[in-house]
Amino acid sequence: MVEALNETLDVEAVRASVSERAAAMVAATPVWDMTMPWAPRYVDTNRVLPRFPRAGVDVISLTVMGGSSSSLEDIFLHLARINAEIDAHPDLIRCGSIADIDAALAAGKLALIYHFQETRPFDRGLELIPLFYELGIRHALLAYNSRNRVGDGCSDRQDSGLSRWGVAVVKEMNRVGMLVDGTHSGHATTMDAMEVMKDTGNPFIFSHSNAYSVVPHYRNIKDDQIEACAATGGVIGINGLGEFLDDETASSESMYRHIHHIAQLVGARHAGLGLDFVLDVGGFWDWVQANPHMWPESPSIPRRRSAFAQPEQILELAELLLKDNWPEEDVRGVLGGNFRRVCAQVWK
Repeated sequence: MVEALNETLDVEAVRASVSERAAAMVAATPVWDMTMPWAPRYVDTNRVLPRFPRAGVDVISLTVMGGSSSSLEDIFLHLARINAEIDAHPDLIRCGSIADIDAALAAGKLALIYHFQETRPFDRGLELIPLFYELGIRHALLAYNSRNRVGDGCSDRQDSGLSRWGVAVVKEMNRVGMLVDGTHSGHATTMDAMEVMKDTGNPFIFSHSNAYSVVPHYRNIKDDQIEACAATGGVIGINGLGEFLDDETASSESMYRHIHHIAQLVGARHAGLGLDFVLDVGGFWDWVQANPHMWPESPSIPRRRSAFAQPEQILELAELLLKDNWPEEDVRGVLGGNFRRVCAQVWK
């Protein structure tokens, strides 16, 4: 059933189903997807990555270390392997700056950046943060659902906030130019991090989070988090996992409800895309089932092993935005301009 839900969409059929205006806007706009799981069990370069540029996506942030514990040796080895694979592919390019991304777009290549969905790789010492920045890590989540040395995750029984170590990590990430990402992290942890950052002038992001006011799942973020993020100049990327949308099929209409809520609450310049696409949907849910301490079921949203939104749906999202009479400038911002803005501001 899960595999049927996530049957690959025909990009030409989707393009034909939307207006010429929406298709042209996606084609002409640098589209950013701020989250693609790319830990070892997800890497599938030949089947997954080519779908994104065909759907109009120009920039993807790859999760090169996920929520599972990994040794530093494993992380470095994984980085070396994916670097070699990307460098051997003529249509892909690793990027670490806006100039790199612009060059990739000019060359017609898919621009790839890296991030961690955890701060555990920094536990051995703050000096690892600038090292990982040099290796291409451009944003990192504070915690992945459960507590770590930095702070609590969003599924923890407690909500204790940022630790003293976490304060030091957030300050060092800001110093080196690495975006601080509150996705998967506890409410108090994210609010504390934004308070620590208030004098830096740097934006805070939620790379792939939805609105709790629309769907009350513990993985979604509350309005005060959205407002605090916007106050930093930050951006919230809408997540495409059906469970967080309360929609087994992960429809574009369900994602649009969250984009609309964020725009109504704090303005369109604070909404973006973080699809979090996974090809092996059944394998993902098997992993979730095997880790109930990290992925407990939400009391208010039944677990239905839902689908993930697919890259081709970005065309449908553009259509929904335009049909709702969004200004073209705001649509372009959601598609990619908003995340470009915060990356240009923070990266060094």
